[in-house]
Amino acid sequence: MVRRRIEIKPIEDKAKRHTTFTKRRQGLMKKAKAFATDFEAEAAVITFSKAGNLFGLGHPSVDSLLDRYLAEPSSQLATETAINGAEKRIGEGVESGRWDLAVGDLGLEELGEVAAEVEKIKRTVVARAAEIAAAEGKNSPGEFSGAGSTIE
Repeated sequence: MVRRRIEIKPIEDKAKRHTTFTKRRQGLMKKAKAFATDFEAEAAVITFSKAGNLFGLGHPSVDSLLDRYLAEPSSQLATETAINGAEKRIGEGVESGRWDLAVGDLGLEELGEVAAEVEKIKRTVVARAAEIAAAEGKNSPGEFSGAGSTIE
């Protein structure tokens, strides 16, 4: 028997969609289990039905694999969470005027990112100050004096 290619499109009939979802979910779970068993790998599959029901399979378990994934510093979610935490600390440090608290526990890579952001902010401030100075005709467009220091 020859397999034929079918067009992938949404299934309109609710009963057929539910049946197809159930069969394909079971097939996906079976493939993931076979993969994990055959290659002695750790695998997890998580699916949500349209009704919001959660179905998961993990070898050895979904929870252990998710915990391990979230603990990885290279995982995207963990990185985003760390960045949000760093942004919050930096914001609090800026508001309180205590930069030492804001960047005190950041690593070398994070400090480099903060330095790059500070440089970007500095360029924006200089450009805006130059616009205002040019409009008022006070300073030359390339420099800004304020609070006893010059930013160039």
